[in-house]
Amino acid sequence: MKKMYTAVRAIILMLPLLFAMSFASVAFAAGPTEAKVEAVIAHTDEMIANLDQGNVSQAAESFGLVKKWWTLNKKTVKENSTDMSLEIDRQIASLSLAFLNQDASRAKEEAGALQFSLRNYSDGAYTDNSGKQRMTLTSYVMKLRHAADLMKKEQWPEALSEVKLLQRQWLSVEGDVVSQSQTVYNHAERDLVLLDAYLSGSDKKNQALPIAERMIDSLSPLMNAQYSWWDAALIPLREGVEALLVVGTLLMYAKKSDSAPAKRWVIGGSAAGILLCIGAGLVVTFVLSSSAFGNNNSLINGWTGVLASLLLLYVSYWLHRNSDVKRWNKFLQFKSTQALTSGKMISLALLAFFAIVREGLETVIFLIGMTGKMSTGELVGGIATGFGILAVCAVAMIKLGSRLPVRPVFLVSSVIVFYLCFKFMGSGIHSLQMAGVIPSTVHDYLPEYGSLSLYSSWYSTLPQLLFVLIAVFALVYQRVSRDKSKKVDLLSTRPDVN
Repeated sequence: MKKMYTAVRAIILMLPLLFAMSFASVAFAAGPTEAKVEAVIAHTDEMIANLDQGNVSQAAESFGLVKKWWTLNKKTVKENSTDMSLEIDRQIASLSLAFLNQDASRAKEEAGALQFSLRNYSDGAYTDNSGKQRMTLTSYVMKLRHAADLMKKEQWPEALSEVKLLQRQWLSVEGDVVSQSQTVYNHAERDLVLLDAYLSGSDKKNQALPIAERMIDSLSPLMNAQYSWWDAALIPLREGVEALLVVGTLLMYAKKSDSAPAKRWVIGGSAAGILLCIGAGLVVTFVLSSSAFGNNNSLINGWTGVLASLLLLYVSYWLHRNSDVKRWNKFLQFKSTQALTSGKMISLALLAFFAIVREGLETVIFLIGMTGKMSTGELVGGIATGFGILAVCAVAMIKLGSRLPVRPVFLVSSVIVFYLCFKFMGSGIHSLQMAGVIPSTVHDYLPEYGSLSLYSSWYSTLPQLLFVLIAVFALVYQRVSRDKSKKVDLLSTRPDVN
């Protein structure tokens, strides 16, 4: 009995030690836990702060601690995600070279990229080795709630930092959102810019919390959504319709002009755009991570949207101007050879190229984001279905347009092209705001309607308003010119009274 009592007493005394040992073994087996990653992120923050203050030597010391962590944990990161491991490895190597050359500006740039990659690894915003996206919409909404909690506590700098990170991590989950609801997707992108604008300002910080809560409420119902081949088909359909309208209109114009070179230029520009999008998809998949591509994707979408918008403005004016049958016949008789062998050919190809790239890159990124959420067969079948429907619509559009009279076809086309011009400019400026190129300033008195890419910022509203004024002026000018032309024709047909 006494021996049994001694044994039980020894076990009770050893329980805390056994618990501590088991906890330590679990923590060690888990590899770089969140706490460990947060520790190295703290060293990265110190490195950036020292670089901001010009203390390059102290920044180098902080970088030494980061390199030490990477040496110990590189294998574990690689087991989770080869892409993420290569991304961090490149950044570590670039930082080493920058410190070796005493290049503070380059070191600061690379340190910011490393900080973002480490935060993504900590949050799970990366694709693992099985092709699955680790950052789910559920975890994104949880981070939004954390940002909202910081706003409630009026910790404004921390909340702004969290929002800027959420802007860059949006790429990891936007495919989940757009495949379920285009409206929620449009509103979420708008709200991310609003959050940045309100938290960056000095007088509107208190307006940020309702925006964050609205965003949480709209995204939460989509968190546990199931995906099928039809969701994959909807992405190219939704994103490709606008590019289809642009390219289809250009091909109708080329067909009515009976110009084979014009058709070749339009098709060539479209093919170049498609190849660029496919190449970008391969680069993102095999060279970069999708998170690293996020900011560049916003920049590309922004600038291509703005450039395509300017070209579309001219095309809309040209279509409306030539909707008059007499003018069109005169154009075909006297000017088609000159016009269609000049620089206008290049402008047709550029417009087709920008339209494809503008919509194609988002399609590629969305589809990459859906990898791992369904079987490969369903994904490929969905993509094929989506592009197949687009191809059928394109053929029907061109054949139908070529059989209809010139005036209604060109009038309707001019309205559609102007609508796309208006929308591309708004969405392009909005993408540049998401990328941080243009300030995210908003004004509550301005109208906002996401489906038309109408946002409550003067940066996007002002050029759109200018486009409307140009359109009104062009309509009035053409009406006045037409009336004058009719008067001249009447006078010329009157018999001479002598």
